Amino acid sequence: MLGAARVTNALAMARRFVAQCHPNAEAALLAGSRSRGEGAAGSDHDVILLFRELPGRAAWRETSIFEGQIVEAFSHDLLTFEYFCREIDRPSGLPVLPTMIAEGISLLRELKRARQIAAETLRLGPPPLAADVVLSRRYAITDMATSLAGDCDGDVVVAVGAALYTALADFALRAAGRWSATGKAIPRALAATDTNLAARFTEAFAALCATGNAAPLSNPS
Repeated sequence: MLGAARVTNALAMARRFVAQCHPNAEAALLAGSRSRGEGAAGSDHDVILLFRELPGRAAWRETSIFEGQIVEAFSHDLLTFEYFCREIDRPSGLPVLPTMIAEGISLLRELKRARQIAAETLRLGPPPLAADVVLSRRYAITDMATSLAGDCDGDVVVAVGAALYTALADFALRAAGRWSATGKAIPRALAATDTNLAARFTEAFAALCATGNAAPLSNPS
């Protein structure tokens, strides 16, 4: 019930934001943690704005404060949205925009074509990693893991561990042919791919952060 109430409040605030700040938007959606009822007190509101046609086809992103809340607005028309899905998000392996459009809750009318483009992008998945990219990523990950062997200062463990967490998760997901993720979305993406891998991943990095013990990273079994 609490999650449902949070979504209701977030939707109401986002609708006021669109009405007052972007009345010319053809369609709008609320996406991200706020749309799932998972947002914390300081979480931003991800609002997707779709216009009939942006001047110069120039998409833009803007962070603002509205009614004391942080709003992250992503503004596109259909052409810029399709371009970002095809030329930026899909090659990067990070489906930021298509996921927000596919999962977002409508605030202002519905633009079916945008949902179709998002669904098709997600269905296609990311392009496979080239052989040379696989080798270079393996080298970089091995180099970071090796640097944690033996005695390391605490600040080194934190710095290398943080970089290794993202690099290793990204490689595990992309090597499996799955979409990648960043930040707090990583555990969810790993669990959706392989629950056992996700559990070992969490345990290994928890041990590293708590005690500086890097052994579970090199011997995950």
